[in-house]
Amino acid sequence: MSFPFFIAKRYLFSSKTKTAVNIISFVSMIGVIIGTAALVLLLSVFNGFENLLLSMYNSFDPHLKITSNLGKTFNSESIISDLGNNEEILYFTEVLEEKVLMKNGEHEFIATIKGVGEDFIKMTNLDSIIVEGENFTNYKHSNVAILGQGVAYHLSMGVGNMFSQLKIFVPNRGSKTLLNPSSAFSYSSVLPIGIFSLGAEYDSKYIITPIVFLQDLLQKKGVSAIEVQLKNENKMLEVQKYLQSNLGENYKVSNRLQQHAVLHKILNSEKLGVFIILTFMLIIATFNIIGSLSMLMIEKKKDIKTFWNLGATQKSIQQIFFIEGMLTIIIGSFLGILLGLLLATLQMKFGIIGMGEGNFIIHSYPVSIDYFDLFLVEITVLIIGLFASWYPANILSKRLIN
Repeated sequence: MSFPFFIAKRYLFSSKTKTAVNIISFVSMIGVIIGTAALVLLLSVFNGFENLLLSMYNSFDPHLKITSNLGKTFNSESIISDLGNNEEILYFTEVLEEKVLMKNGEHEFIATIKGVGEDFIKMTNLDSIIVEGENFTNYKHSNVAILGQGVAYHLSMGVGNMFSQLKIFVPNRGSKTLLNPSSAFSYSSVLPIGIFSLGAEYDSKYIITPIVFLQDLLQKKGVSAIEVQLKNENKMLEVQKYLQSNLGENYKVSNRLQQHAVLHKILNSEKLGVFIILTFMLIIATFNIIGSLSMLMIEKKKDIKTFWNLGATQKSIQQIFFIEGMLTIIIGSFLGILLGLLLATLQMKFGIIGMGEGNFIIHSYPVSIDYFDLFLVEITVLIIGLFASWYPANILSKRLIN
């Protein structure tokens, strides 16, 4: 054991003397522990919300989505034949979307109707987001629909009532007199069989029907997109590149990240903002070490003089107090990470802190531990601690020795 490390350890863990300086050093370590634990815990909670949002959206969105760059709809026959021969693809379904006017009694609302193929239920975890009613499995006819919770609210619409059907209006493209309401719009009725809840972005926007119903209503056989689910999600980028090269510039193949590019940017920027704010709080807590080290060096003036007379160099004396400060940082950050992990684990298993009263999808704050975040927190604390320990150890020790 080196001389500087031995003396630094004695100063930090000495039980014979309990002075105000020792108490301040202990308080500084407590500050590092709390700051590190808060950083770990809040980043884990943020990861939990991020994973929750992405898992909810992923239950509705495909791995890959093929759209046309030339128009709103396209003929999918040639593409479907290629997709059927691709061994990496598990399911795929045709999708047709259109803005429609819906009417239930005196209530009217404009939303997007999404016509889907038979494999849509297999591709998506639709049952997990249906809060009332059921999906299309038990219905052979196509005049049925699943409404977003927000859409159902605006229309005051329930489910399962055969005598309360929803009217859907679309512009009649073949009509020559748009001013005549009887000929300007085509309409049909659907039976609402389910209500889903995914998030405000979807709940107040979408109504889902079989694609056959929507194609008959619009009198068109084209599709607006083909949604693809892969056998192995890890090969998403590889399959995307392959499909894009085969389909050419007339089509666009988007992966899940690109389908929600704005959402991912917002989540990443918010996480970065939270990390920066908490890092500044941690800097304030860590800078207490500068004060405690400075007071310790003033208190140990006689020891410094003794070490100097015994032949210790200025560098070794500086190392004593630098190591003492870094020991405080290392121990404090290690205990802080353990405390943060303990609190995060308890929240994951027991949901100690709830979301409060309200119509939430989950009852307690979600938590997800990312070990890269732990590494990042530890590196951040150590970098802050290096400066907080170096400054008094080098600057003040020179003055005391002189």
